[in-house]
Formats: sequence, C-alpha cells, structure tokens
Amino acid sequence: MLELRLARQFVVVSEELNFRRAAERLHMSQPPLSVAMQNLETMIGTKLLDRSKHHVRLTPAGQIFYKDARRLLQMSEQAVERARRTGEGLEGLLRLSFVPSAALDVLPAIFKRFQMDYPTVQLKLTAETTNRQLEDLRCGHTDLALLVGPLNDARDLNLLDLQSQQFALAIPSGHALASRQKIRMRELAAEPFVAFPSSEGAGFAATLPNACKAAGFLPKVVQEASQMQAILTLVAGGLGIALVPSSMRRLRMEDVCFLEIADTHPPPTYGLVFASSKENDNPVVPVFLAIAQRIVASGMTKGSSTKPITDAER
Repeated sequence: MLELRLARQFVVVSEELNFRRAAERLHMSQPPLSVAMQNLETMIGTKLLDRSKHHVRLTPAGQIFYKDARRLLQMSEQAVERARRTGEGLEGLLRLSFVPSAALDVLPAIFKRFQMDYPTVQLKLTAETTNRQLEDLRCGHTDLALLVGPLNDARDLNLLDLQSQQFALAIPSGHALASRQKIRMRELAAEPFVAFPSSEGAGFAATLPNACKAAGFLPKVVQEASQMQAILTLVAGGLGIALVPSSMRRLRMEDVCFLEIADTHPPPTYGLVFASSKENDNPVVPVFLAIAQRIVASGMTKGSSTKPITDAER
C-alpha cells in the first residue's frame, strides 16, 4: 500500500527537481528523502527519477505517477475536509418532516437562512401529520420533525419548543357569519364542525373540544380530515366550520372566509415542537435547531429580511 507520506514526498521532489530544496520544503534532511524515493521506486517496481550529479528528471513513469499522486493527495485533503465539515454539521444531509401548516408560516424563513449559511447541506423534506412523523423518527427514516405538541409519550425523543401558534375560524363564504371579522367561541355552539382526527395528532385534535368546553359547549363534529387543505375543502363545500391554524389564511382559498377568535379568555393556541430521536447523532440537527431558534427569536418568520448571520452571532 502506498503511504500518503511517500506520495507527498515524491510530489515535492518532482516539483523541485532538486533533493536539497525538496528536503527543505519537507522539513527533513536530504539523505532520508533520497532513501525514501529509492524505496518508493522499489515498491512500485520501476524507475521514477532520473538522477545524476547535475540534475534530477522525471522518467515517463515518473511523470504519470506525479499526476496521479497529486490527485491522490488532493482527494485525501478533500476527504479530511469533508469529514471535518460533516462532523461540525457544515456538510451532509438533514431529513426533516413537518406539519404542512408550518410551511405557510415559520419554516420558509428558517430554510432560507439555513441554505444561505450552509449551502453544502442537503435538505430532504416531507410533510406529514404528527403521528406519522413520530413513526418516521422512531424508525430512523427522518432525523428531525417539526410537529404539534403536546406529545403523550416522548421518553425516547429530544424535544425543543419552537413557537406558539394562533388559531382562526374557517367558515364557508356564504355563511351568515362571513361578514364578521371576529367571533367568540360561545357563538358557535349550534354550528357543525369539521375536525382533525386525534389518531393523527392528539395534541392538535384536543384544541377544538377544549376551546368549546371552555366556552360552555361540546362541538358537533360532522366530518374529520387529516390534512388542513382537505378540511378547508370540506368547509368550502358548506359541510361545516373548522378551527384551523391562522397560517392557513395565506392559502386564500376560494369560498372560505377566516375569522379571528376574540374570546376574553386566552384564545386557543397550539405549540410547534421540534423532535428528534435520542439515538440520532446527525451533527446537522443541532446546527439547524440553533438557526431555527434564532430566526423565531428575531421575529424573522413574519417576513423580515435574512441578512447573513455574522461569526459573532453564531
């Protein structure tokens, strides 16, 4: 096996064509360098250097070996650098899943910042419900998930609260309340609801009955759908009203109006939570989480600019 040390020594000798100058560049004495080149030729089985008292020249075999040795050294340097960058989370792959509503609010600014600061890290993205995200995390199919809390069982997960999100009321555009801008939950006691199933995310699904109970009634659920766009489609079709993330306003869906929840008690909210398996050691995960926290803390998810983060801010 060719040692990188010998390849490096040969490259320097080939560039200098002088053993004394080559030895100085390599910070070694000349006799050991000469012996090393002789050993290299013996190992390869052919003459690489044509030596005389007055000159050193590369043989045809030496010229070929010089080009290949340089490529070998460059590749080894690249391998070391890529391993270092990957270990520091500066290069690699992050498999991230998220609840679809987050793509309308918090995630775009985070993605933009992350790709700006870490362009060599590849993001593999999937949009799923919370329960399916948890399955993917525990099976090792994803590295990180942005899901809706709270979680019933998170003993095997690392959790990081990201941001509290507001709800809005989605109603058909032909509904009697469509001209309103705000609504109190207690005004909805007689309304049919389209709801999110608890089987796909217990924390999110519990918001509707909890908000209705606080207003003094139990919701009349007539339909369920596991995707927010499907829920809005059912609302647009006049099948009921729905409590949805405020970020869904940005879809500007035809035949759907959105009202602000204006109760005197704290309005219903839900929490976005980052989750990763405790067994996952992908170094990109903490890097991504740090950026996400800075973006949310700075309020840049509301459409602010994304100037590069300086070294002092890292």
